[in-house]
Amino acid sequence: MTGTIGEKTEITVTLGCEPRLLVTIVEKPDGGLFIDIKSEDPSVEVGDLDGFFFNFNDDATLDGLHIWPAENEGTQWSPVTDVQLNPDAVDSLSNGAQLAEGYDAGIQFGTTPDSTEGHVSAANFTMWSENGPLSISDIDLDSLAAVVDSDTGNGIVKTVSDSTGDTGDDGGDHDEDECAFVIEGPVNTEVVLTQLENGEIRVDLEVLEGDDPDATGQIGDITGLFFNVGDDSLLDGMTVTGDDVTGSKFAAGSVNDLGNGANMEGAQDGETGETANGFDAGISIGKNGIGHGDDIRATSFTLSHPDGLSLEDFSGEYFGLRLTSVGDEGSDDRDGSLKLIGQCEDGPQPPICDDQYYLNDVMALTTQPMHDELAYEMMASDPVEDTELVETY
Repeated sequence: MTGTIGEKTEITVTLGCEPRLLVTIVEKPDGGLFIDIKSEDPSVEVGDLDGFFFNFNDDATLDGLHIWPAENEGTQWSPVTDVQLNPDAVDSLSNGAQLAEGYDAGIQFGTTPDSTEGHVSAANFTMWSENGPLSISDIDLDSLAAVVDSDTGNGIVKTVSDSTGDTGDDGGDHDEDECAFVIEGPVNTEVVLTQLENGEIRVDLEVLEGDDPDATGQIGDITGLFFNVGDDSLLDGMTVTGDDVTGSKFAAGSVNDLGNGANMEGAQDGETGETANGFDAGISIGKNGIGHGDDIRATSFTLSHPDGLSLEDFSGEYFGLRLTSVGDEGSDDRDGSLKLIGQCEDGPQPPICDDQYYLNDVMALTTQPMHDELAYEMMASDPVEDTELVETY
């Protein structure tokens, strides 16, 4: 990772998944540190660079530390608009973007004073100390993180990359081809929509029970699932197949009753303006209640359309669940019923690899910081040869 340019010692570290950022840290002869942040591949745009965060190996390094340029005094190559120095307590930008952990230092970039506004594709700055020369060893290289695109869409925090650039499974329960959520109520039921390669959507339903941490202690018989779609034109030609499917109806904003008790009329929990007059589609499952010979607590079916379907067609849409024979697990007294509503939420997106994660939906950033505790295995990258630095130091 280390090399020399004349009398200067340098190190390079990559951040995030492809396209990745390249951070170059150079020890200057005068005892300062020059830090340059840009795309690893000059031909690929990484996004709008809004901030750079890191820790020191010794908090005492913060004493007497200076950043150049000062806030709002930089150039287009060093567009620094804010500097924060506070041990383990720097975790946000001026637009409200909240990172998952606190850092010792945060440098904000933008083209408008005191903000992240404006597009910054690359940036650099210099650090020096009143208390003596700085060296690369003063910085915790595993802690480096950069924020991109936090003003639009779902911003991304890019953390230190593994040198192989692995973009494999993030280790979660569901991958980026799924929308998984729980319709909550006296009975919690998981809904998982999975994008299939042939353009179909598989829908899996499961009443949560037993040792599942989200189980409520009550169960029910799944009688029907109702839902909306983003494009009503898809309803013409949509079909459903599944072993437990006993009926279906597709009609924009008017599906509330499939017959035989499978209805959402007068929904008891979660009714919204989008569902009060009916859903776009409804699928009846099995028979109505355990008294008719079935007790379906897990099932699946597949939605199809001649033009294909995608998860985007259901992103942000509401789903209604009809449960009958509701009661305590293990009890013969199950004479309740439920009509519950949930949502296939459209953000935040799942991470695409272990080396970066998404910020909360930007519209909520200023009022609802992200509190998810995210942990990533961080390893410094191999050196990138023939690094071209912006000679501003």
